[in-house]
Amino acid sequence: MYSFLDPSKASEFAMDKAQMLNLAQTFQDSLEKDLNSLHAALADHHVEPIQRLLHSLKGYVTFLCGPELSQHMIQLEAMSRSTPLAELTIEINKALPLLKNLLAEVGVWIASDLSSVS
Repeated sequence: MYSFLDPSKASEFAMDKAQMLNLAQTFQDSLEKDLNSLHAALADHHVEPIQRLLHSLKGYVTFLCGPELSQHMIQLEAMSRSTPLAELTIEINKALPLLKNLLAEVGVWIASDLSSVS
């Protein structure tokens, strides 16, 4: 059903549906905020905020994603420490659509699977 999100991983962190909804909403909020911040950092051409954001994204995206996107984020964060900004920007721009799709999948997950939490 999902290309990037792996909701089954959430059960490792949430004991019931209410906790899972809270986890999903926190994940959604963090991802949305970090994507906006990443766009701004790229526009400002500042490496340090980009590195911090990639580190943050790598840290929590890997907890709720499948192996392909998880590995991609790990590699991208590692690249940020040694790759020139121009080349790094190209690679980040390739990853942004994947992360936006992940964000959309989290929204679908919340709306369809978790919306019945009382």
